Amino acid sequence: MTERRHREEFGGALQDRKKDDQAGAHGAGAYQSVAGVSGSPRSDSDDERVEERELEVAPLVPAAVPAVTPAAAPIPPLRRWPPPSLAVRPFRWYWIAQWPTLLGTWMQVVALGFLVYDLTRSTAAVAAVSAADGLPAVFLSLGGGLLADRLPRRRILLFTQSVLGVSSGALAVLALTGHAGFWSIIAVAVVYGSADALDLPTRQAMVADLVDRDLIVNAVALSSTAMSATRIIGPSLAGLLIATAGPGACFAALSVAYIAPLAVLLTVIPDVKPLPRAAGATALGELFEGVRLVRRDPLVRGIVIVCATLAFLGVSYMPYLPVLARTQLHGGPAVLGLLYSIGGVGGVVGGVVIATIGNTAGRRRLLIVGGLVYAVSLFAVAHSAVLGLTLVALVGISFAFLAMNTSMTTLLQTDADPRLRGRLLGIYAMLFAGLQPLGTVMYTIVGSVFGLFNAIGVGAVGVGVVAVAVAMSPGFRSRFTAPPTSPSGDAGGAD
Repeated sequence: MTERRHREEFGGALQDRKKDDQAGAHGAGAYQSVAGVSGSPRSDSDDERVEERELEVAPLVPAAVPAVTPAAAPIPPLRRWPPPSLAVRPFRWYWIAQWPTLLGTWMQVVALGFLVYDLTRSTAAVAAVSAADGLPAVFLSLGGGLLADRLPRRRILLFTQSVLGVSSGALAVLALTGHAGFWSIIAVAVVYGSADALDLPTRQAMVADLVDRDLIVNAVALSSTAMSATRIIGPSLAGLLIATAGPGACFAALSVAYIAPLAVLLTVIPDVKPLPRAAGATALGELFEGVRLVRRDPLVRGIVIVCATLAFLGVSYMPYLPVLARTQLHGGPAVLGLLYSIGGVGGVVGGVVIATIGNTAGRRRLLIVGGLVYAVSLFAVAHSAVLGLTLVALVGISFAFLAMNTSMTTLLQTDADPRLRGRLLGIYAMLFAGLQPLGTVMYTIVGSVFGLFNAIGVGAVGVGVVAVAVAMSPGFRSRFTAPPTSPSGDAGGAD
């Protein structure tokens, strides 16, 4: 397969685009050729393509000839279903390969908690293992993003996903042979969490290497749909396997599942070279370059503010669902399981809707709508004593989170400096990993004075206010309303 150069954001491909337009290859068929078949760079911006089409279809009729100017043929709309990003062969296989690992990951989450509690009978031990798995993301996500900008992303994923598969295999061997102990599980959790921290920003940045700019929203929404669907199925499968074969079977299933993405990375995904770096640039200097961009670029700064607010005040409510089930809904384990799984339904619905209608347009509006829906839904959850209303509100939260997350991550991938894409996604992941547990602690402290769910309700309002304020701020809006000022198409109509 010819190596594509998707990440050459600042290079035009006017001749290739003219050929595509003359052949009427607008839509999924044209995107397939862009994503690895022809090897041509991605197109710059929607506005530039429109201007070129207007020049091409203008009839060259001499003034002395009384001919009627033929009307330009309408450009066919981008196909909505099936999702056009799936017409791109590398992304299609990349997306398919995610399903077994996502399913296995949800199974491992359930099985790991079960195994640790079964061994120790201590909730503190369960929390310690969870921290060992999650804390590396706070310290390594930014470094993982830097690697994603300096090295070929395919090679990084080959390494990280091999480590993830081996780590799950080690857990399987320990559990199935009866040698699992608390400290051995802690050690494996640290290795697994560290590899995952390096893997996540690279995996997200890889999407922009595989599909055209106009398909990134569609592709990200499909990935979120896979995550949400497996969230519904995975815990149930884990329960069945734990009851019949023990938790070790869940770890083994995830270890085997990593064969699928590794095979796709080896056989289908192109090895795209990173963008050239400045002469004399050091790793530390490049690391802080991403941080400086947050202060300098209004778009990136706004996204970071919304992300931090969502992590600190929004998703940090989740550990209190057991409290909600018992104190406000007066339910038991069955109600709690329903509260956790219903969010997957909202994510699937949201992912399908955004994948169906999603393109590069409307992402600022998507952020506004997502922020408002999230605020209303979380406020309803915090003050509801009716199970039916709570379930509907949880679906709304999942839908809104997916809308906001899709808007922010795709803006970082398409409208920020492409040389810093991995580092910006690393900052994004680091904020969620670090601020979510701090928000949970904050709710505990504030809740001891004003009431837990009163505090969560105020936090819900904060999420909505910040999302709308950032999206409506002049610096943020200028990136969507002003004409493109650079070849990368930063203002290419993402409103």
